[in-house]
Amino acid sequence: MSAAAAFCRHRAERRIELLDRLVEERNRDLAITQEQASAVQSYLLGLNNVLPGALIGASTSGLVTRANRGAQELLGYPATALSGMPLGRIWPAATDFIRRCLSSGAQVLRDEAEWITHDDRAIPVLISAATQRDIEGRVLSLVFVALDISERRRLEIELRQAQKLESLGQLSAGVAHEINTPMQFIGDNLHYVCEAFEGLRPLLDALPEFESELPAQSAQRLRELSERADLEFLRKRLPKSIVSALDGVKRVSHIVEAMRAFSHPQTEKTAVDLNRGLMDTLTVAHNEYKYVADVRCELGELPPIVCNGGDMNQVFLNLIVNAAHAIATRQRGDDKRRGRIHVRSWRKHDTAVFAIADDGCGIPREIRHRVFDPFFTTKEVGKGTGQGLSISRSVVVDHHHGSLSFDSEEGHGTTFFIRLPLHHAPPTSTETPSVIS
Repeated sequence: MSAAAAFCRHRAERRIELLDRLVEERNRDLAITQEQASAVQSYLLGLNNVLPGALIGASTSGLVTRANRGAQELLGYPATALSGMPLGRIWPAATDFIRRCLSSGAQVLRDEAEWITHDDRAIPVLISAATQRDIEGRVLSLVFVALDISERRRLEIELRQAQKLESLGQLSAGVAHEINTPMQFIGDNLHYVCEAFEGLRPLLDALPEFESELPAQSAQRLRELSERADLEFLRKRLPKSIVSALDGVKRVSHIVEAMRAFSHPQTEKTAVDLNRGLMDTLTVAHNEYKYVADVRCELGELPPIVCNGGDMNQVFLNLIVNAAHAIATRQRGDDKRRGRIHVRSWRKHDTAVFAIADDGCGIPREIRHRVFDPFFTTKEVGKGTGQGLSISRSVVVDHHHGSLSFDSEEGHGTTFFIRLPLHHAPPTSTETPSVIS
């Protein structure tokens, strides 16, 4: 081998050695890059899953490309069910919102919306949306982060309800006072008329005797005046009319007192006679049920319960009105019989139990899991807001650490049970509750 050939061969081997070393270094760098990418991907995946809300990625055509664990928990779908699903299935207004995202130059868009869960419940959410773009600014995909604001909505409703009830309470107290004052005058004057008539009764009873002792002309004049005034009828009926009027005054005064007690503003928990509150509520709600149902009360002996009496009166009112409406719904069908509302209370160990039952239309099985959801109602427009049972559950469960549950049979009626803890309540009798019809 010549010297020139040996030199060329050595040079070629040297180049191959350098290339091998370069390939080895590049492979090492590539392995590090892949490891870093895997670490970043794992980090982002973990970050997505611990986000306090639902994260959903979507294509510009509105198909879901990815969803984190929060989205699965919020919407109730299995892990693989969301991928490839049209976003409009869980978000009816998705198409319009995506159009806004594509046409807007803003980095982030925010809005409130309602998402539909796997079991067809509507959940209010606060949405933040961002677009992912290429280097030329074209939108490649979209990312949505949604926070469940059901609790915020519920608190807003409760605040508005509390403000409304406070205003109503102040107005009712003023109206009750304005009604009560003239009713006292009427009652006092009726008592005076009653006493005065009793004083005149001997004179009226003696008129026939006086008539026989009068001259004929005077006797005739007395008979004519007596017949014109229908004195015999007045003598028999006037006392009954006065008693009836006094009963009416007593009834109005009872209603006014019930309104005053029902609407009395109360911000702190105190020891309250809830049996009395329940009876006051029945008085206030009388117009709701008097045309459709009779009420039967069996109220057991209960100690004063530490609670917000005004809030609990509102719960009682919601349940009684719902019972009346359920009976009215049943009567609009083929079953026209008069309804029954059965109100009971009793003590069970360290718990006070209240039950309000009706024989109305009952609650269909397929919607029972939604009756406490905010804004859910089966009543016609203008009849219900879907807030009554939601607020009632919040008052009983969240504010008083009790429970609100129900048993229902479609076509036969519903019973709601309120259970409240008794704190340091004295022992009471376990006798059968008294019956009030």
